[in-house]
Amino acid sequence: MLGARIWGPPSQPTLSLGKSDIWDRRWFGDRQPLITLARIRELAMADRLTEVAKAPNNTVYDIYNRYPAPCPKAGVQLILGTPFARNAIAEQRGREVRLALEGVGKRLQVGIRVHLARLLIMMEFESSGLRPGDLWVRVYRHRDTIQPGALLTPGLMGDHPIPEDLEQLPLPRTALVGAKWGILQDFGPDPTFPAGFRFAGLATAAGAVPGIVTRTDEAGLGTPLWATREGHLSHGFVKRYTPINEASGAAATAEFADIPKSFAVLVTLLTSQDDADPVGMAVRTLDDAVGDGIPALKRSDDRMAEARKPRQVARAHMGGRILMAAPESTMPSLRVPGGYYGDVPLCTVGSTKFCFQDASPWHADFHFNEIRAEPMLTLARFEELMPYCEMIHTLLAQARENAEDVYGLPGAMYPLVHFPIRCRGVAHVNLTWEQDMGLNGLVSKPLWLYYRYTTDRAFLKRIAYPVLRECARFMASYLQGGSDGYLHIEPTVSPEHWGLTPRFERNRDCTSALALTRYLLLAAASAAGDLRRDQALAGRWRKAAARLAPYPIYASHDGPVWVDVADAPPIEYNIPVPLSPVFWGDHVGLDSDQGILELAKRTLGQINVWEPHRSYLDTSVRPRLGIHRPGAAIAPESLLLSYQSIHVFHAAPPNVEITMEDFAAEGGFRICASRTAENEVSEFSILSSAGGDCMVANPWPGKEVRVVCEGGDLGAFVGDHIAFKTRKGMRYELKPV
Repeated sequence: MLGARIWGPPSQPTLSLGKSDIWDRRWFGDRQPLITLARIRELAMADRLTEVAKAPNNTVYDIYNRYPAPCPKAGVQLILGTPFARNAIAEQRGREVRLALEGVGKRLQVGIRVHLARLLIMMEFESSGLRPGDLWVRVYRHRDTIQPGALLTPGLMGDHPIPEDLEQLPLPRTALVGAKWGILQDFGPDPTFPAGFRFAGLATAAGAVPGIVTRTDEAGLGTPLWATREGHLSHGFVKRYTPINEASGAAATAEFADIPKSFAVLVTLLTSQDDADPVGMAVRTLDDAVGDGIPALKRSDDRMAEARKPRQVARAHMGGRILMAAPESTMPSLRVPGGYYGDVPLCTVGSTKFCFQDASPWHADFHFNEIRAEPMLTLARFEELMPYCEMIHTLLAQARENAEDVYGLPGAMYPLVHFPIRCRGVAHVNLTWEQDMGLNGLVSKPLWLYYRYTTDRAFLKRIAYPVLRECARFMASYLQGGSDGYLHIEPTVSPEHWGLTPRFERNRDCTSALALTRYLLLAAASAAGDLRRDQALAGRWRKAAARLAPYPIYASHDGPVWVDVADAPPIEYNIPVPLSPVFWGDHVGLDSDQGILELAKRTLGQINVWEPHRSYLDTSVRPRLGIHRPGAAIAPESLLLSYQSIHVFHAAPPNVEITMEDFAAEGGFRICASRTAENEVSEFSILSSAGGDCMVANPWPGKEVRVVCEGGDLGAFVGDHIAFKTRKGMRYELKPV
């Protein structure tokens, strides 16, 4: 996948180009001995944990926040030199960004698009009044800014010094092939590319004749920062242009003695993953594009965009305006099998898509401890979830190795982080947070949900069940029976609280681990039942889920509340771990026993969540308890829940008309419903895409409900819930009597 970010002053508009597979994949596994669970247990019981963990997020043997590799790297910059320009406007128009540059008596318009089917960026130029010297086009790359012996930037990846024996990446080289100009960057050998890795950014002009000037090992070739400050999250910086553009680097610049009124520049960015000779492939890619011509390229791009439009589009309207909608088109899947992930829409850190700096926060790693697929699935964005599911299936062999090497147990144990490299031991990236034993449930849950929403049995058999089975085997073996008759999870670390503690005082029965393990065991058992496989195993998984220890309780002044681990007091939580039975675990919801619901709401009323993650409460917890906070964002699950029975408009803002179209529900159902400004459900229909039993929370509490379909009247139903059998492809209308 190829991406561009447009920025810079009017005199030097700049496209930072990123590609999802440009990584420094060097691996320092030989510098850190494998720490097994047995070793952790030994040190914890001897009060010697400081030998491996000075602090919860500062463990001695890990790569998390320590080394600058493996980490994503920036690609190249495509810089337009427009010294005449005094004003610049960039606007999105359909598939293009239109860039308009104006000076005294001079004007340049540039249409920019990233092709959906080719690794290609197209730039169409229309000029008026330009003279020689008014335009140049530069391909630039800095030298790696991470230097041996230096400190990583405080607040971004900590203050650990970079090892003296870490070699800085080689200086980028200019690449000239005929009339094509660009940059070639080499990387050293690594476990994924033993012969070395490289990428090439190459440009060519169509309809213009450039003269090429190259410069190497010089500073000041990039674009100075053009903003009051560099963009950042509260966690740290997400784009840092200053060190890149002030670093020494290399540039190949096209200068035009004659500037035509109309011409084009085509750019490609290719890596060793695309071809063993990325420069050669770049030349072929550009030659093919020039041969096809700009009109044909635009037509093929438009056809791809049209082909990617989903057949059904889920959307919601509120007060006459669109409230939320599935995208009109989704990106094509250009994944290369083997674990690369920058093109996975379901991702925890935005910078994992494309990197525009040398080391993003946390190395732009893909955290597995913050995965949520429900909003995507509720809007029926099934295609976007599939790359994640395939990636998790690809990593199954690695997770099996982790279970064997670190834990000495059967099955598979997924890590905290996924790096796109393949080597034994890569799973062990952070000694403390790796012991969050809810990870298996969290990682595999989207696969089970994909099946629940689509009822695709072929997917269940090929991708989902192998993962669910191995994850469940591991967790069933990890559980320990207690004298109280319950099964306990010890050790387990609350994400991301307490860390490893002496004698595991704060590492027993984490609420999120209990909730997600219960979910995993029941999901794996249900999957086995649907496939008619492993019935003995499935029976053991169900029994284990029924014997899991209760969620930890703390006696607050207002009554009992959930906390994150057994025997712990409430604290400020990074994420709302105590509410995991509601959010993530799908164990507690609007159909639960009233006493459990009161406990969940009491916990919600008292919980203190770190401000950057407080939005979880509005988008993920309150809707599942039927609560809408005035002024809060409205999430898909505010309008539709289906992990127990189907609920509609349960957490929608009051006194406003709302309509939902083609929202998806577990069981393979599509929901259309409307609510009036008087908070009355006026229309409600269910399309059954797979057949099967359907259960709906009565949209008209206290009223009798009639269910009708093309095949006839199913009769009237009374009570809090309406349950009926459906036929595949049939739509059912619910009406109050």
